This record gives sequence, C-alpha cells and structure tokens, in this order.
Amino acid sequence: MNFVTHVSRVHPSLVLIETAADLLPELPHDLKIYSLETREPVPLSDSALASARAAAASRRAGRPRGQTALELPQLVRKARGLARLARVTNAAAVSTFLNRSHTIALLAKVLFAPRLRLIINVHEMLSDHLERFFSPMERRFMRTFIRYGFPRAEAIIAVSDGVKQDLVRHFSIASDRVTVVPNPVDLERVRRLGAEHVDIDDTSPLIVAVGRLVQLKGFDLLIRAFARLPSSLRARLVIVGEGDQRPTLERLITELHVRDRVDLIGTQSNPWKYMSRADVVALASRSEAYPNVIGEALALGRPVIATACSPGVAEYLDQGRYGLLVPPNDVDALADGLERILADDTLRRELSVDAPARVESFGLQTVVERYDDLLLQAARA
Repeated sequence: MNFVTHVSRVHPSLVLIETAADLLPELPHDLKIYSLETREPVPLSDSALASARAAAASRRAGRPRGQTALELPQLVRKARGLARLARVTNAAAVSTFLNRSHTIALLAKVLFAPRLRLIINVHEMLSDHLERFFSPMERRFMRTFIRYGFPRAEAIIAVSDGVKQDLVRHFSIASDRVTVVPNPVDLERVRRLGAEHVDIDDTSPLIVAVGRLVQLKGFDLLIRAFARLPSSLRARLVIVGEGDQRPTLERLITELHVRDRVDLIGTQSNPWKYMSRADVVALASRSEAYPNVIGEALALGRPVIATACSPGVAEYLDQGRYGLLVPPNDVDALADGLERILADDTLRRELSVDAPARVESFGLQTVVERYDDLLLQAARA
C-alpha cells in the first residue's frame, strides 16, 4: 500500500497514491482516506474503499516501478493534487512512506506549495532500491533528486541506523538531518494473537517464513535450503504470504520433491499463530531495511535465522546476538544454519530466552510517542 499521510489541525488522514490498498481493514473506521487518482479532494466513499481493496491484489506486481523520469508528467499531476488536498484540508504537515510517495510530496513542495511541511520516512535501503529497479539513467536522476530534495523536508526519519548511513554515504545527506526511529512492534497484540489455536502438526520441527511472495524476499532460496536438510530431521516448512512468485515457487517445490513437507498457505490475517509454533522463523531476503517479521518473531520468543542482506538485518539481531545470521544468496549456508538450529536444543533454547528482551524498547506506545514528538516539531517548524 503506497501512501502518504497528512496531518490536519485536528487529526491525521491517509492519502493513497493509487486507489489500491490491501491494509484498509487494519485502519480505524473514522480515518478519512483520500486518493490522488480522484478529481475532487473529498474522502473516498465506502464503495470506493471496497474497490481499492479489490484492486490491491491485481496490482501486487512485486517489482516497484523504476521509471520516475518517464512518469514525471503523472507524478507532477499527483503532486499538484497532493498540494491542493493539503490546502483544502488545512494540513499542518505531510508525512511520506516509500520512494514514490517521497517523490510526489517533494514535487508538491517544490512546484506548488513551498510552505508545505514535509516529513520523509525512509523504510528501504535507497541505494539498493535504485540499483535493483532503476536503469543507469534513472539512477543518476534519482540520486540527484534525493540528494537535493530530501534536505528540503522539515524532518527525515530512517527506520534503522543502517538506512541512515545509506542516506549519508550514498546521497550526501547530513547525518544530523536524519533521525532513527524503528518500526514499532505491537507486543501485546502479537503475543495475544500468537496464542490463538492453529491446527498444525507439532510432532515435526517447524520452520515458518512470512512475507510477500516476490523475488526480493528469497523464498526460492529458502525452499532450496530446506530441500537440503537431512530427512532424519523430519522438518516442515510453512510460508505465509501471497505474491506473483507463487507459480514459480510451486514449480520449485514440485521439482525438489518436497511438496509433502512445504505449505504455501497464502496471506493470513493472523500470521503470528503460525510463527509462535515455529522452531525457527526464517528470513531469506535478498534485501531488507529493518524487517518487521524479525521483531515479531523475537516478541514471540522464537529463534530467528536471517540472511545478512543489509546492515538493518544485522542491526536488528545485534550482529547475531539475538539470532543466527548467514550470508545472503547462499543456499548452503542457509541450509547449514537451519540444520544447526533445529538439531541444537541448547542453541534454540538460548535464542528463545534472549529474544523478547531485544524488542521491549520497540513497543508500540514508546515508538509512537517518539514519532509523534518529531511529527509535531516538524508541523510547527
């Protein structure tokens, strides 16, 4: 769900960049939701919101667009719409998430509303994002845009120190302009829903992975690593999530003859009840910033194995203190790590005992209060 939020003098609202969103049921019912694809700056109706939920599934391409220069006319149009919406609603500030929303909001500020107060929230390793999804010409354009555009914001918030250092190193953003605020973990909710019953075989060691079924998440690597585990372990793998790689992963499962031990169970409203039963929660991503699934696994006291695909992953696990780190894109190392955790009761117990302590400071109220302070400071600037 790609969006920006704008904070009026009274309460926040949500602005969809495209009228497609799959997390709407998670939002408060009284939240006003707008779209930059509508002509009039009025909240979306119930029927429009229902259409947005239905459209989300068909737009899950899994590969972000990397054509900012070619899409510039469309982005400028949406920037004009955002500036108008901020003016009509008397917004005190606009807060953005993900690269596309940053671009639209910065264009709105530079071209149409220079007094607009802007908070940029960086939730991805932007240098890696540009390298993966943009052509060389597009990368040069976006690097320049980020380098000179981001400092125009009243606040820049990074989800991890690794993301902050990426901005400093690759985009020449001054270190003192970037504040680190991690994603909050709703500890009470995760643990409460994690305790719900789930009908699952508890006689075999269980590996659980959660995420969109896209190339970036490395589920193909995880399935290949799982297939190399000794049959004597009798392990099972459950993958929670949906995405455009499902057919590819289904074929891989068949080719590796592990269909009787691997389940792709699709998107679940409560993934935590599966995670809480896991002997190990696995993250095999090719790139991440500061993945929520690690915090949720730690909150449930589950051992974690993760690929050290970015500074943020290693940072979350405190360089391996709170979980096992293995090299990225290395099927053998991932298989060895999985086997080590599943076969070593002492290691599994140590990781389980230590895990919850890591996320206590990431509790929902603590992080939200910190973010609120930064938001209000920027709105008053």
